[in-house]
Amino acid sequence: MKKYRILFFILLISLTIFRLFYIGRVNLCPDEAYYWDWSRNLALSYYDHPPLVAYLIFLFTRLGSSEFTVRLTSALITLGISIFIYLLATDIFKSERIGFFSALLLNIMPGFSIGGIIITPDAPLVFFWVITFYLFYWVIKKGNRYLWYLLGITLGLGFLSKYNMILFLPCALLFLLLSSKNRRWFRYKEPYLALVIALLIFTPVIIWNYQHNWVSFTKQLSHGFSKRGTLFRNLGDYLGAQAGIISPFLFFGLLWGMVKSFSLGIRKKRDNLLLLSCFSLPILFFFLLTSLRSKVEANWPAVGYFAALIAFTGLIFKIKRKGKKVFLILLIFLSSFLLTALAHYPAILHLPPKIDPTNRLYGWDRLGKRVSEIKDEMGKETFIFAPRHQLASALAFYTDKKYQTYDLDGENRYDYWGRADFLMGRNAIFVTPENYDKASGILSHFKSFKEEEEPCEIYRNEQLIKAFSIYRCYNYQGGLFGG
Repeated sequence: MKKYRILFFILLISLTIFRLFYIGRVNLCPDEAYYWDWSRNLALSYYDHPPLVAYLIFLFTRLGSSEFTVRLTSALITLGISIFIYLLATDIFKSERIGFFSALLLNIMPGFSIGGIIITPDAPLVFFWVITFYLFYWVIKKGNRYLWYLLGITLGLGFLSKYNMILFLPCALLFLLLSSKNRRWFRYKEPYLALVIALLIFTPVIIWNYQHNWVSFTKQLSHGFSKRGTLFRNLGDYLGAQAGIISPFLFFGLLWGMVKSFSLGIRKKRDNLLLLSCFSLPILFFFLLTSLRSKVEANWPAVGYFAALIAFTGLIFKIKRKGKKVFLILLIFLSSFLLTALAHYPAILHLPPKIDPTNRLYGWDRLGKRVSEIKDEMGKETFIFAPRHQLASALAFYTDKKYQTYDLDGENRYDYWGRADFLMGRNAIFVTPENYDKASGILSHFKSFKEEEEPCEIYRNEQLIKAFSIYRCYNYQGGLFGG
């Protein structure tokens, strides 16, 4: 089986080189620029998420703020996750072949592959989820009580990454309840101390929320459980999104792997399979129930697919009918690889601009250059603002001197980074999507203003993909930004 170890290293090296090449070739999307802007305003936590992604971006951008350094975290994290999935699958099924194919399938899933080049809070979340799961597996296998302390640390770092890490607790609890051999852990102090360690690491987020009226906790709860949309549309969107980010054939394969591993784990008391199902099936089911009431974002159940992938790969290789097995593997591999390739290079399909998702990664440098030119003309005291935090963040990153920018979101980052009263009387540049219908009301807060004669239009492959109106505003009178 040594050949699969060699193939695994070849896979790792080639994909890492590709990702390192790719991450610096396209603009940051506005959300990425937003997280970069967090790293310029380090805090105990943030309105949207816990702070770890900002700290990681801050660390790597000490080398300089560029697309490459902002995204370097994701490329390295993807490398680390692949290693842990290989190690887990190899040990659980005692097969380096299954370890290799688990890592291979992981890296050709569209959602995971895109996650290797885009920086979001999900990157550190899935990294620490997989490491914590790895440690939990070894606790169960070896009965090493002291591994619980290390598990507490990685669990806490997961909490610092994104609130979804809380799902690890009910998954672990379910497994311990269902596994007769492992219920003994309820009698030991180490699992409880691990939870205490995790909560201590999470303390900065609790402190920040206490200082800000629990706004982040409240936002996340309302975001996930508020009534939005219709039942059938939300459910259809949820299942469709999961099939899209996983790839349709692999998604159904993972569902089979979750259910099959649970059945075998219960009936034949195979704790390894029970463990894989307990860390996958409940997560998918939880968000399915959530989708009956509210819209579920495609990435929310992502942490559940790592265990499911290992279960699916291990079980499908146990199928005795070779022809059927080979056909299924080829079908899943080819469809997943094709979707992942198209996700990286959708220009192959010549999609209309409105439905090409990669257009979010183009044109921000040109907009930033134009805004920088106008600011140079209007003077250094001129400030820049936009209707939403995403656009404001993109402007902050792509203006030539990475200026501080401002936004008009009702609950926005500047409410927590300090008020903007000092802007009174200053001139401004207001950037909006073309035909923004609320511009006139916002511009009334200035003594006078002038719209640029031509909108800033961004073209890609000779197609218009976005356009912006730019206003020169004079003598800010107050009433915006809480001032």
